[in-house]
Amino acid sequence: MQQERKEISGKANTIAGFSIPLYLGILALVVVCMYMDCLPVGLVGGMIALMVLGEGLNFLGNHTPVVKTYLGGSVICILGAAVIQALGLIPEQTHEILDNFVNKEGFLVFYISALITGSLFNIDRGLLIRATVKLLPTAVISLAVGVILSGLLGMVMGESFLEGILYIGIPMTSGGMTAGAVPLSAMYSSVLGTDAGQILTRIAPATVLGNCVAIIFGGLANNIGERKPSLTGNGCLVNDGHEVKKQPPMKPTFALLCTGLIISMAFYELGALCHHFISIVPTYAWMIVAVVIVKGTGILSDRLEDAAREWGQFAIHSWTAAALTGIGATLIDLKTILHTITPFYLLSVVLIVGAITLTAGLIGIKMGFYPLESSIAAGMCTTNMGGSGNVAVLSSSKRMELLPFAQIVTRSCGALMLTIGGVLIQLLAR
Repeated sequence: MQQERKEISGKANTIAGFSIPLYLGILALVVVCMYMDCLPVGLVGGMIALMVLGEGLNFLGNHTPVVKTYLGGSVICILGAAVIQALGLIPEQTHEILDNFVNKEGFLVFYISALITGSLFNIDRGLLIRATVKLLPTAVISLAVGVILSGLLGMVMGESFLEGILYIGIPMTSGGMTAGAVPLSAMYSSVLGTDAGQILTRIAPATVLGNCVAIIFGGLANNIGERKPSLTGNGCLVNDGHEVKKQPPMKPTFALLCTGLIISMAFYELGALCHHFISIVPTYAWMIVAVVIVKGTGILSDRLEDAAREWGQFAIHSWTAAALTGIGATLIDLKTILHTITPFYLLSVVLIVGAITLTAGLIGIKMGFYPLESSIAAGMCTTNMGGSGNVAVLSSSKRMELLPFAQIVTRSCGALMLTIGGVLIQLLAR
């Protein structure tokens, strides 16, 4: 027992496995390279900067009083990195390196692909089917409540009921920036004859703020789960009385990790190939469909499924803090948000996310889900920025096991909201 306490104490006083003084020395090295403009371009510079900064922010979030209770390290990684960027503390050339590494050179694709394959192959086949059939209706009903509320709040802000839905509710729930707000602005522009850039500027704050609020709600949800254990399955979504087959403990080897890496990238490539022929369906959505089919039919051997699971767990433990820091530093523009929102606008976003989250929890109980997990997967994950938003919300809520369901909900409901937006904008133009 005494030895265990020493090990726990030792871990609490380390950052990324380093003693705090040694970590600070590495951090100083990275900062000097950033300001001397000698941070390597590409993989090396992007990886070390995000891993070192991310692990530090994660440590602060998990060890700072009050913050660790209500938010946690994951939220601080995202919001802390966004604040650092907004204050101009990241040199322009370093920000360009990070932006390229995260969004153009494929770090997020690499990371999210590992999570999707790892988490889907980690789920029992029967559970995957039972949960998905009930989860989508739960999400759709919750979205309907949130969208109607956005119309009512739009009226309070001096707009029409339809404008509130089109410029607040739908952008928040359309699946992020690239797959949601950007095509949405193009659709609005083609119908209204207005510049797409102006429309994007108007709807982007709802998309980004919805994501930020969902991340904070995720941290609060984890706190509620710790205080009220009866509300949560601790990452298990379904509470229908069926016994779920537990996966055997993993014993990773270097060979299996390599195999899992290839599996995750191969599924992403398959998704990209399907997207090439049917572009209306996003690459990640195709990837999820492919993994679900393979998982459901049992085509892969247990050894290969284990390899995918182990690679996903390795990615979670190694790069989650780095990925969240990259999201905060490159995808969340606090300056733009602060310049375009009003206190009531912010309150409206909080109320809409809250309504969707609460509805998902209540409907989830009727569907045979744990309310906390349902409110996260079918609620919060409908108001975030796609795959990166799912990672952020689930990490802040410490429920990464829900990633497969979150991805299914985000992609399906995002496509639904884009369709509804395209129909409703026609009514506004009349």
